[in-house]
Amino acid sequence: MPSLPDLAGHAFVAARDNNALAKNLPIANNNITTRGSDLLWAICALHGLLLLGVIAWTFATNPRRRIFHYFSISILLVATIYYFVLASNLGATAVPVQFRGGNIRNRTRQVYYTRWIGYLVNFALAFFALLLMSGVGWATIVFTTGLVMLWATMFLVGELVRSSYKWGFFVLAWLLYALIVWQVLGIARSYAARLTNTGAAGAAGDRRGSTVGKVFTTLAAWELFLLALYPIAWGLSEGGNRITNDSEQIFYVVLDVLSQGIFALALLALTRTLDFDALGLGFSEYGRIGHGHHRDVIHDEKRTHAAAVGEAGHGGVVRDPAGVQVPAGAQGVAGNPPVGGYAPAQV
Repeated sequence: MPSLPDLAGHAFVAARDNNALAKNLPIANNNITTRGSDLLWAICALHGLLLLGVIAWTFATNPRRRIFHYFSISILLVATIYYFVLASNLGATAVPVQFRGGNIRNRTRQVYYTRWIGYLVNFALAFFALLLMSGVGWATIVFTTGLVMLWATMFLVGELVRSSYKWGFFVLAWLLYALIVWQVLGIARSYAARLTNTGAAGAAGDRRGSTVGKVFTTLAAWELFLLALYPIAWGLSEGGNRITNDSEQIFYVVLDVLSQGIFALALLALTRTLDFDALGLGFSEYGRIGHGHHRDVIHDEKRTHAAAVGEAGHGGVVRDPAGVQVPAGAQGVAGNPPVGGYAPAQV
């Protein structure tokens, strides 16, 4: 009979055992192994911890300054979800490979369509947040976000193609990337550079650049640089079949942590000193329309009616709600009968 320490040790080891590939069997010759799954579980946990930390940070932040917290929460939540799917050996399909050279001679390769669906959502969120910060128009925001989503779609479709036509999607993705760079660094950056931390146009002689411009350029350049490395990872793995599936996971993990996890934290850290009201992003805790808006409107109406009654009492001439001048006392107030019993003629 095993001793108590042996039983405790056995339970501890069993609790750490990764049986994802036993529950969800490999589907291709070149499939992730348990080591690859272990790595994916670790990154899933990392994004989950970052998500909890950002949620706590959000509650400690003024409600008027939470807009970028919501973006970061969304990015980390999506990353946690799709890494759970990847680590479970789900969300993938087997595709016959085009190249079998080198050490990779297998006929089929496991490709994760879930990963690129996650990228489609997360990179759209990341660039939407950046463009929102820049002050650029809504048409540019929607157009550029659409380009980013289309960029991810090219790799999603390309990895499922068996023939060499997959490289056509690869080329199209690079063309889309060039358009994204122009939209972000060519157009949006010029808008951000004109903004100061108080929202006014920067002085013509100020060559140091504004706070908003520096934050935007830093985050945008970081994200665009990492975005350019994803086609390389795709070409070596799903596209060219030059590296094993476990090596593929290492490549993508590094890129994902930098472009999504670190970006989500940097977005909050670098924007914490910006003037959200000047940027039009300082939403009220009661909504986009302040809590006292309707109350102020009612008070204004009462003051207007009181002034009309005051003028009527002095025999003056007032205007009815349509703006027509009528004798004093002829206009009713707030739907009440007119003073003196005089009713203006109906037109």
